Amino acid sequence: MTNPVQRLVTGPIVSGPVVTRLVIASIVLLGTVIRVPQLFHTLFEPHSFRQTQTAFIAKQYALNGIDVLTTPLPVFGTGSNVPMEFPLFQAIASLGVSAGLTPDGASRLLGLLAFQATAVLLAVLLLRRHGRVVAIMAVGLFELLPFGLFWGAASLIDFFAVSLAMLMVYALGRWFERGSPWFLVIGAIASVLAFLVKATTAPAWGFLLLAIAVIVVREAGWRASRRRIVVGMLLGPGAGLIAAVAWTAFADSVKSRNELTVFLTSSALREWNFGTIPQRLELSNYLSVVGRVTNEIVGPLLVPLILGVAGTLLLRGRGQRIDTLGWILAAASGPLVFFNLYVIHSYYLIAIYPALTAVCAIGIVWAIRLIPGVRGRWATVAVSALTATALIVGLGATSGRSSVQGFLSSPPPSGPAIDIRDNTEKGSRIIVIGCDWDPTYLYYAQREGLMFRGVDAGSVWETQSAADYDYLFRCAPTLDPLSFLPVGVSAEESPIPGLFVVRSG
Repeated sequence: MTNPVQRLVTGPIVSGPVVTRLVIASIVLLGTVIRVPQLFHTLFEPHSFRQTQTAFIAKQYALNGIDVLTTPLPVFGTGSNVPMEFPLFQAIASLGVSAGLTPDGASRLLGLLAFQATAVLLAVLLLRRHGRVVAIMAVGLFELLPFGLFWGAASLIDFFAVSLAMLMVYALGRWFERGSPWFLVIGAIASVLAFLVKATTAPAWGFLLLAIAVIVVREAGWRASRRRIVVGMLLGPGAGLIAAVAWTAFADSVKSRNELTVFLTSSALREWNFGTIPQRLELSNYLSVVGRVTNEIVGPLLVPLILGVAGTLLLRGRGQRIDTLGWILAAASGPLVFFNLYVIHSYYLIAIYPALTAVCAIGIVWAIRLIPGVRGRWATVAVSALTATALIVGLGATSGRSSVQGFLSSPPPSGPAIDIRDNTEKGSRIIVIGCDWDPTYLYYAQREGLMFRGVDAGSVWETQSAADYDYLFRCAPTLDPLSFLPVGVSAEESPIPGLFVVRSG
């Protein structure tokens, strides 16, 4: 006789047929192959702001050496250091740049590797609780839905953070079940890195880990499992949270020393991250987030998600119901906590995208098994495959078409970035006004510089030297260049609209 915990361990991931693994591997391989052309796309596309910010730092590491305690983003003046999330992704991507890849390509390649690591972990976690059909469908949706097509090889840290968080869930879940110290070590390391790399992503996945802990307690009893669960939670999410707080304090101390980066400290970004009460009372904001989910992931009326929610009450096994609830809470908690981030940025759904596809697969397969006439595994597989294909093709041809088009091609860089690149000397430094602090401009201009967000220079020239800058570019024609320059420095208009030559003396 095997005890309940042993029955959990010897599930499909261990004893399942080779064909299941081959099917999942084939889907992941297909998803990788179709994204190879995307590795050669520019970052000049939606959310180029965040993508070029990531690639810019990787480029600087490749040029000047890796020091993860500094985050060299050269848009805030000489020696610009702007620590935000722990720059592990950028440091690894810089190795690709040093090996000869472009910063765009190196960052996209690492993003793709993280995306596929997430896909594998999604399959592993679902195989353990929900079986082969659910796992295969979830991976298929994850790889081929419009949202996944567009963001699967993006120059973003997000899937990297998600893969670390899911590794935390898997490893600590195995520690809860078996007590293997190796799983505890892996889970603790993954947890700390997940919280450091992106503190707004990791917390949501704690709900799935909590659901696994509840299942283990039900199966093995509290007395037999309490030590492993308490230790795992403390050394996993507990240590991760402490690491995130410590890193945030360090990053804030650095950013607060530069007048131009004070607005990026955690206290200044509190409302930006969490949103405001009036914002949370606006129905349109919720509809904005739900609209992205329906248009690119789950389809109209949220039907697959609703089926998944129904499964928490009606699935046959109690362990499956608890696990499904964990996936649902992981998907819902991100937008509910970091409300404004999900309202403003469509790519923030990356943090919960695997959970959304998991809930969809669980709900769809559960509903298919209730259909009269669908009997046996192969009938379930066939109907599930047809349903997933219909969802993928339907969204790709309708509301998700723009994401599919972005996956297929990207425009070449144009506008101010190219004007600066083609009309200034290589190595010259640029003052940029009226363009916010969007790194896209200087990244594709292949220049470093100083970007002003306000209506004047403030006291910046007390710590910076105007002699270090050769040109000024403005995005807003109403701004006076002289209000951004110290006394004795002038701006001579060039034949290129918006571009001025900086003259000292």
